[in-house]
Amino acid sequence: MVVGGDVMLNAVVPSSAVFTGVAPWFRQADLATANLEIPLTDSRTPTARKSAAELKAKTQFVLKADPRHAPHLAAAGFDLVSLGNNHAMDYGPRGLAQMTAALDRQKIAWCGAGKDAAQAVEHRVVKLKNGLKVAFLSFHAFQTPGALWKCTPATASSPGVATLAGLPVALDPVGKGRKGAARPTEAQALSRRLKAAVSSARKEADVVVVWSHWGTERKTVPNAYQVQLGRKWIEAGADCVLGAHPHVLQGAELYAGRPVFYSLGNLVSPLGGSTGIFRLTFEGRTFQKAEMLPCAISGGAVKPVAASRRASGIKAFRGLCDTVVRRFRNSKSAALTVE
Repeated sequence: MVVGGDVMLNAVVPSSAVFTGVAPWFRQADLATANLEIPLTDSRTPTARKSAAELKAKTQFVLKADPRHAPHLAAAGFDLVSLGNNHAMDYGPRGLAQMTAALDRQKIAWCGAGKDAAQAVEHRVVKLKNGLKVAFLSFHAFQTPGALWKCTPATASSPGVATLAGLPVALDPVGKGRKGAARPTEAQALSRRLKAAVSSARKEADVVVVWSHWGTERKTVPNAYQVQLGRKWIEAGADCVLGAHPHVLQGAELYAGRPVFYSLGNLVSPLGGSTGIFRLTFEGRTFQKAEMLPCAISGGAVKPVAASRRASGIKAFRGLCDTVVRRFRNSKSAALTVE
C-alpha cells in the first residue's frame, strides 16, 4: 500500500504534471490512497458555518478545487481517497455531491463523508487483484464540538463528514498520568464505538485501515489526544492508522506491531514544502516494513527529491518517529523504522 498525505489542489491548475513525478509509486502499488482535502467543485455557494470574520482573520478557510482534477487523480493511480476532513463540506451538499460524482466516474473509491451519517461513517472495501480485501474508515477528529460543527458533521438526515466527538483528554506527554481526563464512561463509550466500526469492517475485509483527521496545523509533534486515539484504533482491531491535517510530517510508531502515522503532511499544495510518500508492505494483516520516498512540493506539483538528498529526508523522518515514542512512552510502542 502506498500512502500520501493531504491533496491540496486549490489554486492548482488541472494537469497530469501535478503527480507525474510520483505517479510510478502509486501506479505500481497494490493499493494507493491519500486524503483529498479540498472539494472538487465549481459551486459558488460556500458554507455559512465559517464566518466572514473568521475568514478575514484567517482562523478559518473555505477552499475548493477544479473538478477537472479528478481524471488526473485516477491517472496517477489513486484507488481510494479519504473525505473525513475539515474542508470536504466547504461548498455544502452540492460541492460534496459534485466531488463524489466525479470520483465515482473515475472509479476512485471514497469514504468519510456522505448524504447522511450512515453513509459518512460507512467503511469502504477495496478488493485487490490478489483477492485480498481492504476496508477503509475515515473520521474527522478535532477535539472540540465547536471545531467539528464548523466543518458540518453528517446527521441522520443531512449530508456532512463523519466525526468523532467528545474525545477524552489523553495521557500526558511522558505517559505518567492524566491531565483532566474524561470520565471513564466517556472513554469506554469511545472505545466501544471504535471497536464496533472496526468489527463491522472486518466482517467484509481482511485488512482494516483508518484515516484520522486531527491535530494542529504546522506542528511536527502530535498532540497527546492524537496518540491516545491512534492507539485506541489499534486496540479496537485496526491494522493501520493514517493521519492527516497538520500539513507537515509528524512521526509514526508501531503500536502492538501495527503502524500509526500521525501526519503524512501535504502530498501536494499550491505552497511549496518538503514531504514524503510511504510504501507499506503487509503479508495479509501482518505489517512487514515501511519505505519512504522524500519529496518536494513546488509550483503545484510534487516530485521526488534528488537521490543525493533522500538519505537526509529519511533520517529527518526517523527523528520524528523517535520523538513520538520518547514523549509518549508505552510498552507496546516502538519507533517506526523506515527504509
